[in-house]
Amino acid sequence: MSKKEIRDIARQRIKWLYQLALEETKKKKYDVARSYTKLMFRIAEKSRVRIPRTIKRNICKQCDIPLIPGLTLNIRIRSEGKGSRIVAKCKLCGWIKRYYFKVKRCRRN
Repeated sequence: MSKKEIRDIARQRIKWLYQLALEETKKKKYDVARSYTKLMFRIAEKSRVRIPRTIKRNICKQCDIPLIPGLTLNIRIRSEGKGSRIVAKCKLCGWIKRYYFKVKRCRRN
């Protein structure tokens, strides 16, 4: 097998394992979901593939549980000067992550 094929299979497995982890989290089987996410990171490390940002941002860095708004995640939006900040807090371990984004204002005539 070539490196390209191995990386393609690894990406597919990462996405599949993430879906399984989400299902187990919804069933409140956190230990199974944690094992899926750890396996996902291990596959990415061995095959030298980056985990997509959409998946990586939705996993708690401290307890390795998929973050589902309302179930395992609290989300708040903090308005600031020229931009805003999204504050994501894990309900299980209390881990906090802040994402900054700029807001484009429309000019009024």
